[in-house]
Amino acid sequence: MKKSLFVLVLVSAVMTFGALAGHAQQDPAHVGTPAFKPIQSKSMNMTLKYGFLGASVYDGSAKKWQFHKMTTITRGKVEGFVNMVNDNFALAAGLHEVSLYDYGKHQWFTYKKRGADDGTGMLKTNFELTKDYARVKTLNGPWIKYTPAAGWQEVSK
Repeated sequence: MKKSLFVLVLVSAVMTFGALAGHAQQDPAHVGTPAFKPIQSKSMNMTLKYGFLGASVYDGSAKKWQFHKMTTITRGKVEGFVNMVNDNFALAAGLHEVSLYDYGKHQWFTYKKRGADDGTGMLKTNFELTKDYARVKTLNGPWIKYTPAAGWQEVSK
């Protein structure tokens, strides 16, 4: 009897934990831990969350979270560089790819050939986000630039 009760409690606990874990994975605002503080665009039309599981943008126009799963860089020194947002774009640079949420197109665009160069000494120059484009230095590779008209392209600095 005690053994049956123990097994029943154990099975219930495992099912409950599994349901909670499944819900967390389905929640597009859940980016895992560690995570950086969420950042908002000046117009507050976008909020970017960046954490261990990936990046998620709250698109104020679409009124929903748009999650992008990726292997992120969550060292404290890169915060504010590998995760940037303005009124037009949200940049989320990872170990193996660089992704950008285009607010005008309401979707993520990903450069998958290599990740960002997150060398601590060059953070201020390796990441640039303007109202018209994003430019990122890739690790042991070329510079890449995103524009709404052309998408991601390899460019000279």
